[in-house]
Amino acid sequence: MFTAGDHWASFIVGGRPTNKSPRSKNLEAERALFKRVRYLFAIMLCIANMIIYGLKVNIAIAIVGMVKLQESVASDECPEFEDVSKKETTDMEGPFSWSTTQQGLVISIYFAGYLVGMFPSGYFADRFNTKAVLLICVLANAILTIIVPVCASILPLLLFVRFFMGIMSAANLPIVNVLLGKWVVYEEKSMWVGIIYAGTSLGTVISILSSGLILKDLGWEAVFYIHGTLPLIWCVVFFYFFEDSPENQKFITEEERTLIVSTYGHRTPMSSKMKVPWKSIFTSVPFWALIWTNTLGNFCWYFLLTQMPLYMNKILRYDIGSNAMITCSPYLINSVTNPLLGKALDLGRNKGIWTQTTARKIAVFISAVPPGIFLIVIMYIGCQRLIATILLVLSIVICGAIFVGHLCNQNDLAPNYAGILMGITNTPGTISAFILPALVGALMEEGHTFARWRIVFWITVIAQFLAFLIFVTFGSAKIQPWNYPETGDTNLEQMRERERN
Repeated sequence: MFTAGDHWASFIVGGRPTNKSPRSKNLEAERALFKRVRYLFAIMLCIANMIIYGLKVNIAIAIVGMVKLQESVASDECPEFEDVSKKETTDMEGPFSWSTTQQGLVISIYFAGYLVGMFPSGYFADRFNTKAVLLICVLANAILTIIVPVCASILPLLLFVRFFMGIMSAANLPIVNVLLGKWVVYEEKSMWVGIIYAGTSLGTVISILSSGLILKDLGWEAVFYIHGTLPLIWCVVFFYFFEDSPENQKFITEEERTLIVSTYGHRTPMSSKMKVPWKSIFTSVPFWALIWTNTLGNFCWYFLLTQMPLYMNKILRYDIGSNAMITCSPYLINSVTNPLLGKALDLGRNKGIWTQTTARKIAVFISAVPPGIFLIVIMYIGCQRLIATILLVLSIVICGAIFVGHLCNQNDLAPNYAGILMGITNTPGTISAFILPALVGALMEEGHTFARWRIVFWITVIAQFLAFLIFVTFGSAKIQPWNYPETGDTNLEQMRERERN
């Protein structure tokens, strides 16, 4: 018998109820609107990215309420800037006497774990049930976040928790690349990549803003308790309603299932049993181009993600409140611009204006060259605070194109091994996340100056330009021959590849 529960499941995921109801016309309209399960699945991936990125950055805000107040040497090269540090008052003095080095370690050791866990998690995402790996990733991050207040009084234990949290988070990007091959239709790929990865920006914004409010009203412990508990709701919904692949999905129309599994480059459930062609992978020119692009092309993103608030405080002399609002704004804009860019790239490719390879090279150019130029301008305009602020915000917005550029190229090259490829390429791609904060800390030990910051800016700019040159010369978005089993019939796939690329 058709129950209310059946109707709810049908409404959410587009299944077909077994009996007609008096509201059959309305139900048909609902099914027409909500029958695209692949869209709901992509939104769940977007939320998963929000969770992982949100739990990654909340400690950067919460630590303000965890440590005793300490003075640091800010720049005095622009006396016209109001020295807000002398006027600012706060009652957020915490219980822990951590040095600035220890505070930086609490934040950055996460990325050390992230790097260590990247390749193993990429391998697991490819070889095991991807749904289970993603559930473990989100659930582990939630639990480890909840126990942070319990461990904070013992610094080595806290560092271990943060390191292990980084390891468990490393599976996120490899999983997303694997699931893209399973759930996203080829003609919609760039758009949905933009939407899915918009979660990284939205998670950053929501985490920073909510952490500040919770910290002010409820204390630093509540930041971790609240942020760690909410993801459990996502885990329940994902566990019950969604499966690893459309072939196994319970709540889906046969029409949509057929559409997804017959799409170009679709990754089948049997792909996890395929032998990994290690020799072909490591002798592939497009793959090596991706490794270097991932390594160098992430410098700007991680530099601005980890160091922009510090630069705005110590050089541009913004107070904490203004700093937080300005820092959040580009990530909020990113959540809109990336899907729009992805849609534009899909539209151009579907109309035959450019190929998928050209689309990826356009995205890499956008993410690498304009932000590099902006950083050069910022380095040499001195005390022009308004212009510097606008260019910093624009740099993050434009640099966010990495998510529809090289960070989804693994799935372009080999959908059947996308997790492994992400694990390999993003291991060196994470290096900039923890060497840049350490480099800034070492350079600014005697105080913050324009000249010292220019060293880090130039390293970032050179890395970005090299990333673009490498990818535009050697990069590709064509599915590689080694994506298919050696014993399989690849003639049809290769023919379709030639037609589309």
